[in-house]
Amino acid sequence: MAVSTRCHCFISGGESMLKIVAITLVLTGMCLIIQALRSAIRLYNKDRRLSTFSFLPVMLGFTLGYAIFSIYLINKNEIAFIELIVSMIFFGGGIFTVMTFGVISQSIERIAKAELQQWQQISYDELTSLPNRRYLVRELKDRILEFKTRGGEFTLISLNINNFNNINEVFSHQECDELLLLFSEKLKENLSPENLLFRSSTHRFAFILKDSEKLNIHSYLEELHCALEAPFPIKNYDVNLTNCCGVAIYPSHGVDADEMIKRAESAMYSAKRGQEPFTIYESVSTAALFSRDELSSMLNQAIQNMDFELFFQPVFNIKEPKKVSMEALLRWPLGKGRYVNNDEFIPIAEQTYAIRKITRWVLDTVFRQLESWREDGFYPQVQVNLSIKDLEEKELGGYLQELLHRYNVSPDSVILEITETSLMQDPERCRRTLEEINKLGVLLSVDDFGAGFSSLSILSNMPISELKIDRSFVTDLLTSSNHEAIVRSTVYLAHSLGCKVVAEGVETEALGQYLISIGCDKLQGYWYGRPMSFAKTDQWLRDINTFPETFSHSNKAYNIR
Repeated sequence: MAVSTRCHCFISGGESMLKIVAITLVLTGMCLIIQALRSAIRLYNKDRRLSTFSFLPVMLGFTLGYAIFSIYLINKNEIAFIELIVSMIFFGGGIFTVMTFGVISQSIERIAKAELQQWQQISYDELTSLPNRRYLVRELKDRILEFKTRGGEFTLISLNINNFNNINEVFSHQECDELLLLFSEKLKENLSPENLLFRSSTHRFAFILKDSEKLNIHSYLEELHCALEAPFPIKNYDVNLTNCCGVAIYPSHGVDADEMIKRAESAMYSAKRGQEPFTIYESVSTAALFSRDELSSMLNQAIQNMDFELFFQPVFNIKEPKKVSMEALLRWPLGKGRYVNNDEFIPIAEQTYAIRKITRWVLDTVFRQLESWREDGFYPQVQVNLSIKDLEEKELGGYLQELLHRYNVSPDSVILEITETSLMQDPERCRRTLEEINKLGVLLSVDDFGAGFSSLSILSNMPISELKIDRSFVTDLLTSSNHEAIVRSTVYLAHSLGCKVVAEGVETEALGQYLISIGCDKLQGYWYGRPMSFAKTDQWLRDINTFPETFSHSNKAYNIR
């Protein structure tokens, strides 16, 4: 009896042990599966692809099976040998699942890492580590989808380094790379963190402004342009990189990525041609919005109402810094801050001889404003551009004489600018017209000198008081030995003819200092002042009249950037 009882206890104890072992195996296997499930979820959070997602249902199924089998064993009084075998299989399956998933997880991570490295190689610039054009296209597509959903607008800016090709001829490839790296770092410093910067080509960058309707684009880009004017030290030289920007606004100027890039770069090229710091796409693409006939009709209407504006750009007198000079610049506004490019409507106005009416309006406006400034105690000198069609007008001299009688203005407070090309159209007629004007005391200047093919003998017979060097020679003066020689020769030639020399397109301090050192008399460009409206010009004159001590060769009074 005692033996029977011991045997029963032994069997009962063995069954209890089997139950404990079985449940332990199942629970341990379930823990392994849960751990694998957590790993699967972490991986899915890193790599949200369908291939990763497919593991989750399998892992959930395994976990659910373990849980059901564990509950089954816990509620059972006796454990059969076959159930112990099943528990061991479950345990082994848990280990196998974890090992298999670990191998797959590592493989997926390696693949993801390789894909990431490949994406970085094809989507990031090797030199600057900035996103490249491929990344720009992808980012624009994402932004367009986002803004289609929530509305609003964003702005794409394309920025070009204008004089990099000339610099590339002077410095080595390694030094140019260093220069590009310094420029990209300076550009990145002046952008907000949310404005992602891209290097879209060799010497071109792009960046996106979110919610640009809250920004004053003109002020923003002017500040950026000024910040990038500082020279960069390379090989014991201070190198200035001139730049210009093109602006395209979504959705006004494009509704897809390729169109936005195309419009921004189109505006950038136009800014480069016009030597402007930046240009908004619509303001330079009137020809794309209107046909030539439509533009001509609009111009006729504008001439009838004289819907034009004058801006004034300061000119720094080196030898007489207290003598204020400015150039009057014609603008045709279309509203909402947009202007028609002069290169688009001036040729139309010249063909129809409407340019004469425009010139007369400009002259009358300048003379009237000079009289007003004179009454306020300001005595600036203003330069006005003349067209070849104006020189052909016989009554031009008589009209100037009429203006001098009508307004209390000194004749030498007006300088009329004639392009070098227009002088060569009919030299004899031009000489007679210019002599008639010169007799009135009005000064004369040759604009864009060097861009045409003028004869020195013809030039020496003209009553010219100034030569204005074309900006194409000035911009890359410090990096082009040929242009440096042309500018030096022009300065010598002008002084030999008794003329003053004006250099336009001066955008950096280093360029201005060099031009001063070789004898230029006047400097004009964005470093010394940008074109200003009537209101801003009037305030500027009052400011410099209030603080005359600021007039110095350091250009502080002129540097209104």
